[in-house]
Amino acid sequence: MLTTASMDTKAIAAIILDKAGRKKEAQEFVASLKEHLTKTAEQGMFFAFNENPYAWGGMKMQAHVDVMEALELIGGNNDTVEEMKLWLLKQKQTQQWNSPVATADAVYALLMKGVNLLDNQGDVRIVIADEVLETVSPSKTTVPGLGYIKRSFTQKNVVDARKIEVEKRNPGIAWGAVYAEYESPVSDVRQQGGELNVQKQLYVERMVNNAPQLQPVTEKTVLQVGDKIVSRLSIRVDRPMDFVQLKDQRGACFEPIGSVSGYNWSNGIGYYVDIKDASTNFFFDHLGKGVYVLEYGYRISRAGTYETGLATMQCAYAPEYASHSASMTIIIK
Repeated sequence: MLTTASMDTKAIAAIILDKAGRKKEAQEFVASLKEHLTKTAEQGMFFAFNENPYAWGGMKMQAHVDVMEALELIGGNNDTVEEMKLWLLKQKQTQQWNSPVATADAVYALLMKGVNLLDNQGDVRIVIADEVLETVSPSKTTVPGLGYIKRSFTQKNVVDARKIEVEKRNPGIAWGAVYAEYESPVSDVRQQGGELNVQKQLYVERMVNNAPQLQPVTEKTVLQVGDKIVSRLSIRVDRPMDFVQLKDQRGACFEPIGSVSGYNWSNGIGYYVDIKDASTNFFFDHLGKGVYVLEYGYRISRAGTYETGLATMQCAYAPEYASHSASMTIIIK
C-alpha cells in the first residue's frame, strides 16, 4: 500500500512493478495516472494541480518526468508522452529550470524515446506584406542553426499590414510573437491582457460611522486635496512565470505615502518595490499560477484634471506575455 497518492509515487511504483514482472498492477497505476491528466491545445498534457508545491514530492517537473517514464515503459502511450513533452517545452518558455536536477530530468524526458526533437529543424515561413522570413535560411536567421529570427520593421507597407501568414512546413511545434509600438492618447487606451493580466482600480478612503472605508473612484467621484487614495492591482497568471515586472504609473497629482524602496512580502508573494517620481515598480522573481492582489496608498497633493496612468506588466523571460490596464480621468477640487 502506498503511503501517499502523489503522481510521483504512483509513477515510481508503476516502474518498479513493471520491472518486477507484475504487469497487471503496473498498468493499473498507469491507468490511475492518466485519469488525472489535463489536456489543452496550447500546453499539451499535464497535471493541473501542484501549481505551487511545498515539498519535493509535489514538484511538478519531477513528477511529470517520472510519469512520462512510466507511460513509456508500460507502452501503448506514445501520443500521451508526446503531448507531455509539449508541456515541458512550454514550461521552459516562461521560466528557468533552476536546478541541475530539473534540467537533467527535462532533457532526459524530451530525448529518451519517441519523436527525436533534435531532428526537427523548425521549418517555418513567415510572410508580412512583401517581407518573407524563413527559419531554415542561414542568411535570414539571427542565430544560424537555432531557427531563431528577430526582425524590426519601420516600412510603411509592413507597419500598415493587417495580416501575417505563418506556415509550419514540418512536424513539431514553434512559437513566436509580434510586437507593435504606436502612440495614442492615454485616455484612449483600453485594458488588455491574456495569459498574463493586470487590472488597476483606485479607491478613496472615507470615514463611515467613524471607521475607514474604501470606495471605488470613478470619473464622477468628488476628490479633494489631501484625500488618501489606494491603488489596487489585480494580477492573474494562467501559468508559472519567472522574472515578471510591473510598472504602475501615478497621476501628477499623487504623492506616495511610502517612499522607501525595498523587498516586501504581501499576500503570499515576495517582490522588490522601487518607488520613482512618476511610478511605482514591482519586480517578481517568480509568479505561480493564480490571482494576486497588491495595494499601496498615496495622497492627493494638488487640484486640477489628471489621468490616473496605466499599470503595465510583462514577463522579462518571455516578453510576448504582457498586459496593461486602462487609465481614467479624474478631477481634483
